[in-house]
Amino acid sequence: MTKKITAIFLALCMAISVLPMTIQAASKPDIKVGDYVKMGAYNNASILWRCVSIDNNGPLMLADKIVDTLAYDAKTNDNSNSKSHSRSYKRDDYGSNYWKDSNMRSWLNSTAAEGKVDWLCGNPPKDGYVSGVGAYNEKAGFLNAFSKSEIAAMKTVTQRSLVSHPEYNKGIVDGDANSDLLYYTDISEAVANYDSSYFETTTEKVFLLDVKQANAVWKNLKGYYVAYNNDGMAWPYWLRTPVTDCNHDMRYISSSGQVGRYAPWYSDLGVRPAFYLDSEYFVTTSGSGSQSSPYIGSAPNKQEDDYTISEPAEDANPDWNVSTEQSIQLTLGPWYSNDGKYSNPTIPVYTIQKTRSDTENMVVVVCGEGYTKSQQGKFINDVKRLWQDAMKYEPYRSYADRFNVYALCTASESTFDNGGSTFFDVIVDKYNSPVISNNLHGSQWKNHIFERCIGPEFIEKIHDAHIKKKCDPNTIPSGSEYEPYYYVHDYIAQFAMVVNTKSDFGGAYNNREYGFHYFISPSDSYRASKTFAHEFGHGLLGLGDEYSNGYLLDDKELKSLNLSSVEDPEKIKWRQLLGFRNTYTCRNAYGSKMLVSNYECIMRDTNYQFCEVCRLQGFKRMSQLVKDVDLYVATPEVKEYTGAYSKPSDFTDLETSSYYNYTYNRNDRLLSGNSKSRFNTNMNGKKIELRTVIQNISDKNARQLKFKMWIKHSDGSVATDSSGNPLQTVQTFDIPVWNDKANFWPLGALDHIKSDFNSGLKSCSLIYQIPSDAQLKSGDTVAFQVLDENGNVLADDNTETQRYTTVSIQYKFEDGSEIPNTAGGTFTVPYGTKLDLTPAKTLYDYEFIKVDGLNKPIVSDGTVVTYYYKNKNEEHTHNLTLVAAKAATCTTAGNSAYYTCDGCDKWFADATGSVEITDKTSVKIPAPGHTAGTEWKSDDTNHWHECSRCHDKKDEAAHDYGSDNVCDTCGYYKTVPHTHNLTLVAAKAATCTDGGKEAYYKCEGCGKFYEDVLGTKEITDLASWGNIAKIAHTTKQTVTKATPTANGKIVNYCSVCKKTLSTTVIPKASSIKLKATSLTYNGKVRTPKVIVKDRTGKTLVKNTDYTVSYAKGRKYVGKYAVKITFKGKYSGTKTLYFTIKPKATSISSLKAGSKKFTVKWKKQATQTTGYQVQYSASSKFSKAKTVTVGKNTTVSKKISKLSGKKKYYVRVRTYKTVKINGKSIRIYSGWSKAKTVTTKK
Repeated sequence: MTKKITAIFLALCMAISVLPMTIQAASKPDIKVGDYVKMGAYNNASILWRCVSIDNNGPLMLADKIVDTLAYDAKTNDNSNSKSHSRSYKRDDYGSNYWKDSNMRSWLNSTAAEGKVDWLCGNPPKDGYVSGVGAYNEKAGFLNAFSKSEIAAMKTVTQRSLVSHPEYNKGIVDGDANSDLLYYTDISEAVANYDSSYFETTTEKVFLLDVKQANAVWKNLKGYYVAYNNDGMAWPYWLRTPVTDCNHDMRYISSSGQVGRYAPWYSDLGVRPAFYLDSEYFVTTSGSGSQSSPYIGSAPNKQEDDYTISEPAEDANPDWNVSTEQSIQLTLGPWYSNDGKYSNPTIPVYTIQKTRSDTENMVVVVCGEGYTKSQQGKFINDVKRLWQDAMKYEPYRSYADRFNVYALCTASESTFDNGGSTFFDVIVDKYNSPVISNNLHGSQWKNHIFERCIGPEFIEKIHDAHIKKKCDPNTIPSGSEYEPYYYVHDYIAQFAMVVNTKSDFGGAYNNREYGFHYFISPSDSYRASKTFAHEFGHGLLGLGDEYSNGYLLDDKELKSLNLSSVEDPEKIKWRQLLGFRNTYTCRNAYGSKMLVSNYECIMRDTNYQFCEVCRLQGFKRMSQLVKDVDLYVATPEVKEYTGAYSKPSDFTDLETSSYYNYTYNRNDRLLSGNSKSRFNTNMNGKKIELRTVIQNISDKNARQLKFKMWIKHSDGSVATDSSGNPLQTVQTFDIPVWNDKANFWPLGALDHIKSDFNSGLKSCSLIYQIPSDAQLKSGDTVAFQVLDENGNVLADDNTETQRYTTVSIQYKFEDGSEIPNTAGGTFTVPYGTKLDLTPAKTLYDYEFIKVDGLNKPIVSDGTVVTYYYKNKNEEHTHNLTLVAAKAATCTTAGNSAYYTCDGCDKWFADATGSVEITDKTSVKIPAPGHTAGTEWKSDDTNHWHECSRCHDKKDEAAHDYGSDNVCDTCGYYKTVPHTHNLTLVAAKAATCTDGGKEAYYKCEGCGKFYEDVLGTKEITDLASWGNIAKIAHTTKQTVTKATPTANGKIVNYCSVCKKTLSTTVIPKASSIKLKATSLTYNGKVRTPKVIVKDRTGKTLVKNTDYTVSYAKGRKYVGKYAVKITFKGKYSGTKTLYFTIKPKATSISSLKAGSKKFTVKWKKQATQTTGYQVQYSASSKFSKAKTVTVGKNTTVSKKISKLSGKKKYYVRVRTYKTVKINGKSIRIYSGWSKAKTVTTKK
């Protein structure tokens, strides 16, 4: 039985082996752009995919058709406080545009059965929360009908997905990006700034195209990026790219190919899935890759777990996204952290800007509020942005390089707007003021966290002063509670807090005596940078709020220059500034008792800059904190001077309308800055005023400044009056010392002591009347300079409009790598500035090596100054510089030769750096001192004894003259100096025959010449100085016209000196002809052309050189006149004549007779009177006889009495009798052709 079964089995196998095989072996295709693949199914139909691009992730496959129409994301429903929906209340109404936890991503990557999809955001797309009947919360996942090997063929990729405001404000951002994706509807422009747009990376198999991938489809396959449904109709479909400056809208591709925007909860847009094919594992069983024969395959040999997509968990305590290498550690007791969440915080420190040592600059410490650990990168960028923007305001801009700015990453558990736990517990009160909450944790000391906790730790660990903490902030010190912390304010000029929010608020807290010196400002409000600058004005500059109503408190009247309640303009604090720029005195609001100097100031309205009064106070305040300049010169202005608003009594009306009347009046008179071009040629006899205010910063040295003002032509030369005197004026102003300087916020002051705001202040006004005979030209402007005692220009007419350019500070190690915990700040400086900075010797304990970019004119934006420091972990190579040996002088020590290392500041005795000099005093050679002689030396001022070695002076004193001119001590004879007696030599104007001379002065005593009345600029070569070139001749012209008989001429001459400059001959019109003088009647008006030529043969031009008039009736036989009338450069007339002859006739027959013949001719009755017959025996018609036929109707004539048998020549012509000038004359036609006849015997 066994054998039988075996035999049957073998026979069956043999039978099968001879049948044809139909199964194709699996193969690995080379997928190219444009190839088609059929894989997976949806709604019981296979899905066709097409390769639309190949990038680093492999072949990008896109569904050939729309697979369904579904909402991108549902409105908030089951879990209103979950994931992305909690970040914006708008998502309650429109759904979320956040891809990572969207319903669409959840569904596309799910293999779940119906009703089992895990919705990542917690808000399923159920009925009532997506539009229409588009609910799909009960659908199976998109991958439900895919086999495991088909899913394996889809590569799991990590790729960029852009995010919108709620995400990047929360810090959900990867990489270096800083912008919204610009909204362009054209697919070619839609990715304009894609690479710099906020994004995060997401990991999935199936996804929607983002806008860059859609753009790639358009580039590779043109119109294929437009989608169609299964009915062949073009249909819009979702992208996964949000509208990034919106809380909810998504981008999509419209049926016409435009990039549009749509709310996620709508269900009528198509779903066109995409995935990356895992070409390493994908094998096909059939197909060629065409649309009609797509590859059919999967990845059967790829081993992977069942595919699921994970929910994007929100880390309650995320990792830092900044370096913690440089940090401070705080120990905060319950006064500062009642719940213990922030009891031992690590606070990374970042250097934003450090141009000098912290002991030389104003140090600003900025902390963050409501930034989680993963948002600290945003915090650093926010500080950089806010600081850079604030430094564009004056007076900060003038001191921009005198700030050292540090960002302290005080991380919060929650973002500020989420209402969770934040580092400082800032709340916004009912007055919209941000405050550190006292009540929340029951401790007033929370408000003192800056000066008690953060400040001391920062000064000890980071600040260049490195002062150790003096006491424990968690205990109350014995004695004064506040005094142990006063030193903090000496080393930190300002604490600031930036709150991570778009909300609009701000507040400053200033009471150093009680420890408060910080302000709070938002990061992303619509006016965040302006608010930061405004609050900084409170904190650093001591300015008051100009928008406050009511009565002014006494302390504000004393402390802040920009507020007052004194209505008398003679007593107002800013009385010296009244009428300068927009300085007035007005109520800050209707009915208010508080007065301000300007209605347009950032301390009242953040849409403006600081007013002049605030700038003055700010400059004075900062000059007390850093030693920089000795004078403050407000940007000068020039106005037409009319006397209006020139005295305090002009400023008595305090209402706002009067302020604006003043500004309108000022603008109408302004002649400087952007109004410089308003100066015009109608300014003769008018007055102009150059004005500014100057604050002396010194309390020891008075100053003397010179103001120069002149009228400048567009070519740079100085305008003059009609006598050549320059339109210019000079005046000197004495600037008093700042006697009250010690009382105005000196360094270390806890409060402001009453001070005189006008101490050291000078209002300077230079008024000049333009002469009535001023030689003004179009394009003239008013130029000016403000000069110090050494001739240095402190301000000029270009100061107000000068260009500014940006400078960035970078911090690097010797090898060029960036120093950790440095961010690099940016500030603006005037174009052409040479920065003279002294870098700090250390940065985070790294030793300074060198700096690049200093002491060179800065002439372009983006100039970088790089500070290099020594990395403690790097092996240092000495860079030795020889310090040459120097002999000692009497007073100066010398030194022996040695070498210094530019990198480590060590000294060496040899060029190889082998022998270090540890005792740097050993190379010094002491100064031996002076050896004074006994003989007196002298000059015209002093006498002295002289060192025999170095000739240095000792016992120097002024000559002591008695009653004569001989010094009683040294015998020096004094020569009495000559005093110039200068007389003006008036300017001599240049003429066309002689040059001129500029005005100058001659000393009647010594005969010397000078440019100025003070005799400071001598003219050593008068012959070559001040010469004015001869002016051009004043040309006039006379014309003698040419005639037909005589030449004419054009003579150019100077009307002043009568000199003939040129003579040009006009040739006579010597040839005047008609083109035809005899014409034959044709029944038409005849007009023969006139030809006129001058004697050189040049043809004159009709209607330019002459005109022609013709007699009337030129249609008939007669004689007609043509009159030529000359014009232009010609004169005279000429009359020519032409004749219209009658039409000729011809002989029709000649008949011979005995001694006679009869001639017949063609009748010519029009414009004829009769005919003439002429005959002769000669062909030349010599001795011819003429017979006249008086009627034009007669056409024959018998001629008899002739010789017989003789040959005669005969011809005929017509004639017409006409009257010319009363006489009848005949006008003949031409003769007909002659014919012959021979008479008979």
